[in-house]
Amino acid sequence: MGYIRKKYQELLSIMDYTCGLPSNWESFINTQILHHNIIIKSSKKCICTNCKHEFKTKKKVNQYEKCPNCKQTYLIKRSNLKHYDFYDNLILLDKVEDELVLRYFDLWSSYDNKNSYYSFTPSYVEYARVFIDGQEVVNERMAKCQCHISIGHWQDEGKWREYTRHYDFGKRGIVFADNIKQILSDTKYKYSMIWELVKHTGYVNLEDLISDSITYPSFEFLVKLGLYNLALDARYINQSGNFENRFKVSKEFLPFMKKHNITYKQLEILQLLKEPDVKKVNYLLKHKQYCLEEICEYIPVNTFIKYLKMRKGKLDQSMYCDYLKFAKTLGFDLKNKRYVFPQNLKEEHDKLQKQYKLHNEKILDAAIAKRYVDLSKNIFIDDKYIIIPAKNVKDLIQESNQQNNCVRTYSEKYAAGTTDIYFMRKTSSPKKSLVTVEVRRNVIVQSRIKNNMSPDNNLKEFLQKWQNNVLSKVSA
Repeated sequence: MGYIRKKYQELLSIMDYTCGLPSNWESFINTQILHHNIIIKSSKKCICTNCKHEFKTKKKVNQYEKCPNCKQTYLIKRSNLKHYDFYDNLILLDKVEDELVLRYFDLWSSYDNKNSYYSFTPSYVEYARVFIDGQEVVNERMAKCQCHISIGHWQDEGKWREYTRHYDFGKRGIVFADNIKQILSDTKYKYSMIWELVKHTGYVNLEDLISDSITYPSFEFLVKLGLYNLALDARYINQSGNFENRFKVSKEFLPFMKKHNITYKQLEILQLLKEPDVKKVNYLLKHKQYCLEEICEYIPVNTFIKYLKMRKGKLDQSMYCDYLKFAKTLGFDLKNKRYVFPQNLKEEHDKLQKQYKLHNEKILDAAIAKRYVDLSKNIFIDDKYIIIPAKNVKDLIQESNQQNNCVRTYSEKYAAGTTDIYFMRKTSSPKKSLVTVEVRRNVIVQSRIKNNMSPDNNLKEFLQKWQNNVLSKVSA
């Protein structure tokens, strides 16, 4: 059991006697409980557990339906359902002796089909408190088992203890907003607008929001604009400049962004789409952002959407990225449907991959051949050994195979001139690999025999002689 520092022991004691619950807390609880309902479906009728209204629906079990009476949308479950639970984490901001403290409550609603009234039994309990920039404490309602978080609703609160587990106890929750402005009014967070943000979002980490409101200047700006979900990711939004510099879209999109309270992921897609169409934005949400950005370097977003729909959304996005890169490099017209909408993606991808590899090898070979000519002045030979630069990609591949090393992966660096690759051989067998050597700025940085082992002293002596007599003179 962790130790609670004396300061926080005193604050907890004061809280237990002076800090009750806000007057409209029960109303807040009832609003959350309203969502803790289902629709029970039998062969003849459906019953809403919220208002007990009976009606019929064509929707299936595990789909959602709106009750025609209370207008709430709930999940449909079979009439033989024996038990069902809802859980919500609730957060209440409080203050004691000028210290801000977050109070965490577990809201639990339980359904039992023995209840002929088709209703849920709700319960809520406080189980944790977190002092801003201070200690985290929990009470006896949180199980002491280290394997998982479990909150008991029938235990007494008991004594508070320090939370000592190595993982977070789950600080995201639904925030009680009504008292936040008043509590923060005489603190450095008084202009943060957090109270407005939490009214328009769902589960949030209030501790992080309080920190972000000070750390990121764009936080308050985003809340005032009504871009509440973007404020949750204020760290990613430019903190200065005009609207387009901040959001990478025209200011004309602001009404659309506010109307749909877009998230940062939606903004990233909007930046590519440049079209206020929430259906298209949400359609693209399930796809990898980094692949989507790469695809948009080759074709318009709407062209990609069209291809997705042609394939009923079933597409290996990474493979399609590579296919487009191959096609672009090889000079294919990506405005031509024949190339941009391949019928058999894998077959066309594999075909172009071979061509792309040959194309790249030709480019690399030409560059490496030029480097070979430049580095040939460094060829060194004595009565036993010779050292020569690599001539082409094929040379690097053969060396890699013989030596069981990764020198083949250095071909692009070698071609670009960022590193030099040499082969040390015996003069009696110049085609057989002996030592692979990497040189940078005319200094040996690596020398390896087979299986990446270090060469013996005899081989190192020749390499040192080469560096002293040839490479050092070049660098001079």
